[in-house]
Amino acid sequence: MKGELNMFIIWGNARKDTNNILEQMRKKFEIRDIYEIVWTSENFTKNLRRFYGANLPKPLRKTSECGIEPFLLVLLIDPNPKYEMRKTSNGMQSVNSNIYDEKMKYRKMFNAGSTIHSAIHQKEVNHDLTMLLSKNVEDTRVNLPEKWDGKFKPIKSDVVGTNGWKDLNELFYVLNHTTNYVVLRNFEEYPERINLKEHKDIDILTDDLLQLPYVLDQSKAIDSEIVVPSTVTIGNEKVLFDIKYVQGSYYDEKWSKDILDRRILSSKGFYVPDTKDHFYSLLYHMIIHKANLTNEYTQRLFNLAIVLGMKNIQKETFLNFDKLKKMLDNYMQEMNYSYTNSIQYKIKHNELTRLYHVAVIIAKKEGVSTLAKAIKRKLRRKIQTRSIND
Repeated sequence: MKGELNMFIIWGNARKDTNNILEQMRKKFEIRDIYEIVWTSENFTKNLRRFYGANLPKPLRKTSECGIEPFLLVLLIDPNPKYEMRKTSNGMQSVNSNIYDEKMKYRKMFNAGSTIHSAIHQKEVNHDLTMLLSKNVEDTRVNLPEKWDGKFKPIKSDVVGTNGWKDLNELFYVLNHTTNYVVLRNFEEYPERINLKEHKDIDILTDDLLQLPYVLDQSKAIDSEIVVPSTVTIGNEKVLFDIKYVQGSYYDEKWSKDILDRRILSSKGFYVPDTKDHFYSLLYHMIIHKANLTNEYTQRLFNLAIVLGMKNIQKETFLNFDKLKKMLDNYMQEMNYSYTNSIQYKIKHNELTRLYHVAVIIAKKEGVSTLAKAIKRKLRRKIQTRSIND
């Protein structure tokens, strides 16, 4: 099938112009299928917040603009996609200008404002379809009809994960197609089993500072508060996801980026560090974060050392803290990585520096007014935390 799969959403308040909007779409694109999606009214705002994520600073206003009535998801093929730079709500971006320009034309033509949505590049198409249909672009395209039959296919379902996740398979499938992440460790029994007795949380590293918490589970979606760590319902269990950010000084920022760049898709269907990063990040976690040897980690490190073909490695080596620290020192020096607990790193990557970087990201993506509100929320949480501790 030639061309690029893309999509439009006609929210409830724009449905009165559906026929005219579809007529305009047919002039440029090939409509292949249309779904009529019904979200539960009590979850509508939360669905919007999780769907748009950090790009939606005022979810209640968006709910009012869209209307809570059933909306249409139009799947179409752009036979000749063209990518150009356009000024978007997230700044200048390379977008499919055919889709973007048509969306802006429809909004003006039908005085529709933001009640007509489109995905402006394939990354966003993948995100939007996965959240709405629980199917990524590739899986959606497999069963796409050659021609729309003129009927709206009904779907009664909230955004995937809004009412909890069926299992880890479902959750990881969605993460794979909506965000950039890696599960750092203790994943050997995933997705079949989550051993909460041994490990109370799932540690995830990401560079998706703004969106991942909403994709994962944004329990306070209406008031726009991000809760980290996030407690996620998987099956009948409450599972804590501890999200580590590239800029968060959990590992050296350069190393964190490298771990994400070198990540691999495991045979079980989720992203993990490659074997070398798994070995040394686990070694760092045990030596630096925990500052203590544990039988589980020393055994796992020994097994990974065998897989890596490390020479002159004896099991006794992994029972000696000083030898392991020396091994880590050598690797950190070889890779030009820094310890995040060193004075030099703290000066270069202090809290003010980290907050500055976060502020720049928020300002670029959401605007200065949203940044001001984020600062107020940050200060309020600090005050609340001090009150609890006092």
